[in-house]
Amino acid sequence: MFPRRRSLRRRPNRRFPVQSKANQALQRAHHLMENGEYAKAAEIFERLARGARQRGMLRQAPRLFLQAGRARILAGDDDKGAEFIWQSLKILAHTKRWPALQQTGKRVVNELNEQGYPNLAQKIEQWLKEILPENIEDIRWPGGIQRAKPSQLPLKCPSCGGPIRSDEVEWADSATAVCPYCGSGLRNGEA
Repeated sequence: MFPRRRSLRRRPNRRFPVQSKANQALQRAHHLMENGEYAKAAEIFERLARGARQRGMLRQAPRLFLQAGRARILAGDDDKGAEFIWQSLKILAHTKRWPALQQTGKRVVNELNEQGYPNLAQKIEQWLKEILPENIEDIRWPGGIQRAKPSQLPLKCPSCGGPIRSDEVEWADSATAVCPYCGSGLRNGEA
């Protein structure tokens, strides 16, 4: 008998799941932002945001456009940055994600004022007053899930590396928050 031939094909490593190209790009963009390479990060966020919008991923697209806008402004391209920020906010309004729009809008206005863009901040603030429903405090998160006060969400998404702001995440259920960048579930106490 002949000895068994060894397969030349590599077997996938089951211990470490293969990351999607989009997730790898997202990690790279977050890394570039942390290291001050804003123009490069903006290109990646823009590409991911457009792809998410085209695929109907309307939970992730607004945050990706927002990051693209931030990166563009930090890179010195104010007009393009403003354009992406508006796209982000308008997607949230179009999908009627009112609590997310309110939180994101407040944060954007504060950041723009801090960075020396009071005119843009004022336009956004006025637009938010016109578009947000009057009963915004009574609106619950999608599916009737009330936003919980998280004790310890991770500071970064374990899946994509995106920064997590516990006061801005949306909740899939009473114990699981959703990463605004990649859609991964985040639980209290994750590292």
